Amino acid sequence: MIHYEDEQKNIGLIVEDVYADFNKEILHSVAHAVIGRKDINLILLAGRHDESKDPADRQHQYRLVYNTIYELESACRFDGLIFTLPNPTKCGKLLESRIPRVFIATDAPGEVCVNYDDEIGIRETVAYLVNVKNITKLCMLGGRDDNADAAKRKKIFAKCLSEYGLEFTPEQYERTDMSVHTEAAAARLLKHNPDVQAIFCVNDQSACGLYNVLNEKGLVPGRDVMVFGFDNTRMAGDMIPPLSSIGTDTDTLGKKALELLLQQMNGGRAESASIPTRLFGRESLDYIMYEYTRGLLQKGDPAFIYQMFDDCFYRYRNEIINSGDIDLKRLFFEIISRMVRCIQNRYMSEEEAQEIARLGDLFFENRAMEYTDANRFVYCIKRMQSAMNENTGSVYVNIRNNRLLSEMRDKAIISQFTARNMERRGYERGRDGVFQFLVESAGFDCGNTDNVESVVECLKHYKVRNAALYLFEEPLEYREGEALRFPETIRLRCVVRYGELYVIPRERQECPMSQMFSRQELIREGKGLTAYPLFFGRMVYGYYVCNMNRQLMDTGEYMALQLSRAIFMNHKL
Repeated sequence: MIHYEDEQKNIGLIVEDVYADFNKEILHSVAHAVIGRKDINLILLAGRHDESKDPADRQHQYRLVYNTIYELESACRFDGLIFTLPNPTKCGKLLESRIPRVFIATDAPGEVCVNYDDEIGIRETVAYLVNVKNITKLCMLGGRDDNADAAKRKKIFAKCLSEYGLEFTPEQYERTDMSVHTEAAAARLLKHNPDVQAIFCVNDQSACGLYNVLNEKGLVPGRDVMVFGFDNTRMAGDMIPPLSSIGTDTDTLGKKALELLLQQMNGGRAESASIPTRLFGRESLDYIMYEYTRGLLQKGDPAFIYQMFDDCFYRYRNEIINSGDIDLKRLFFEIISRMVRCIQNRYMSEEEAQEIARLGDLFFENRAMEYTDANRFVYCIKRMQSAMNENTGSVYVNIRNNRLLSEMRDKAIISQFTARNMERRGYERGRDGVFQFLVESAGFDCGNTDNVESVVECLKHYKVRNAALYLFEEPLEYREGEALRFPETIRLRCVVRYGELYVIPRERQECPMSQMFSRQELIREGKGLTAYPLFFGRMVYGYYVCNMNRQLMDTGEYMALQLSRAIFMNHKL
C-alpha cells in the first residue's frame, strides 16, 4: 500500500529563472518561514523567461517546452500559490485557478500583492547623492518592458530627479533584460553620457554588465562613477567592489507573502501589502546610516549595540529563531557589552578576555557570516576599533579590545573562505557525478530494447542528497498552443534518500498525478521540493524532483537536461 502525506498543505512557489539572485532570496525567505512546520509542503515550479517569438530559435523552442512545468499546478494538488513573475499573464491556466494565492513584486489588479515601497529607498538615495555628494548627472540602466517593477522604478527615479531640477533625457536611460548580460546597454549608456556621475541599476544583476564595461574603461565603481542597484541580494555583497543596493527595511517579500497566503488558506481575508525600503551602502556608493561614536559606544546603551548588529548583520532581522538555535543578536550584544564594560571599568582580566574570545568563536561557528557580507563586516570592525581607540581611560583595555576585534575579523575571513571552499568542492563533486552518470548511461549495450532501467540505476552517480525520478508510462507530446494532456497516473521509478539510491518495485511505482508531491518516499528537508521537466525535443518523459538548495538552483536545470538526454537515448532505441 502506498502512503501519502495527506494532512500536509501543498504550497506552490511559481517563479521565473530560479538561478536569478532575486528569486533565490524569495525562495530562501519563504522556505525559512516554513521550517519546522510539518503541515506545509513547499513546492517550487520554476520556468524560464522567454522574449523570443522566432519559431526557428532553438532557445525559444526549448523554453516553450520547459515552461510546461507551470502546467503541473492543474494536474497536482495545491492548496495555495505564491507567484513571483514579472508578467503573471504568462502563466496561462495557472491564473484560472481560484485557490488562495499571493503575487510578489508585480501589479495584478484584483489580486493580493506584496511589493516594495520602491519610492522610499530611491528617494533616500537620490537625496543623498544630490545633497551630500553634489551629484548632478545621474543615469539609469532600466528593465524589461513587461516588468511592472522596472517601469515603476524608472518613473520614481525620473520624478525624484525632476524635483531637484535635474534632467532625465532618453539618452540617460538604457533598457536591459535585467540579467547579468547588460554590457551592450551599459556601453551605450556610457557612450551617450561620458560625464555621468552616478548610475541607478534597476536590479543587482543588471549591475554586473555595467561593472564589466567600467572595468574595460579603467573606471572604478564608487571612485569614478557611483553605482547602486535594487533588491540587496547576496550578489551585491559579492561583487568587486561591493554594490550598494536598495532593499527591504523590515519584512522580506517572501515572508510577508507567505503570511498573507496562510491567512487566506485559513479562511481569513488578506490585503495587499507594501514593504519599506532603504539604501544599504557599500563601496560602490559609500553611505553610512549609523555612526559608531565614542560617546555612544562608551555609554553601552543596549539599543545602540543592537543597532550596530542590525546595521552589519542586516539579513538576520528576518531570521526565524528555533528553540534550539543560538540567538546571534543576543550573543553579539554579550560580546560588545563585555568590551564596553571593561572600558568603563578601565580593566580587563585575562579570564574576561578569554571568555570574550570564546563567545566570538561561538558567534562564527553558528554561521554569523551568512547574514552579512565580508567587506561590510570588516568595515564595521574598523569603525568599532576607531571608536574604542578614542577611549582615553586604559591603554591596556584598548589594546585587548583591539586584539579581540582583530581576532573576530580574522575568524570572519576564515569562515567565509571555508564556506566558499566547501561550496566549490560541492560543485566539483556534482560535476564529477554528472560525468560518471553520462558515461554509464550512454547505452553501449542496450541494443534495440528499452534501457531506461539502466538510466535509473545510474542516478546513484548524481551527488544529490534527496531526489526522485517520475516517468510517464509513455512520453507526452508537446504541441505549441495546447496544454499537455496529463494521464491520470505517473510512475515513481526511484528515490535517493540521504545519498542512497532505492529503485521502486514496479508494483509500487504507479500513483495519481495529483499525489505526485505527497508520497511518503520523498524526503522533505531544506528549502522544499522542486520539479524539473525531463524532455527531449517535444517529448516530455516525466520529472526530476529534488530538495532545493542554492547549489541546485544553479545546477538543477543542467542536471535535468543531461538526464533527459540519457532517457531519450535509452528509450526504445
